[in-house]
Amino acid sequence: MRFNRILLMSTLAFASFTQAASAAGTPTAVVLDGVRAAALAAAVPVFKDKQPDADLANFQIHVHPADAGTYQVVFEPRQADEGAPTLGGRTAHGRELNVWIKSSDNSIDRIAFAR
Repeated sequence: MRFNRILLMSTLAFASFTQAASAAGTPTAVVLDGVRAAALAAAVPVFKDKQPDADLANFQIHVHPADAGTYQVVFEPRQADEGAPTLGGRTAHGRELNVWIKSSDNSIDRIAFAR
């Protein structure tokens, strides 16, 4: 039991160091499996079509399973003052865009802007 507490505390401590380093501008590796990478590749043209003036570098992208057989790709705009991003709505960099991609053929299932 004591070992589990130490392990948990160490894990939390190292996780916070990683986040701090990432926030300081140090690039971190991103690992995507092939299905998520394909969903992201299919969603980027939709992002560029729906927000032609937005710079993708000012967005954080989330790719996660949604309904059976689809992946939701969320383009989350950063705050204008480079603060932590928040889901929903609009910032000076653009609007949050959600794109659902069918994993069977990487076609678009649906598109929605956050409210």
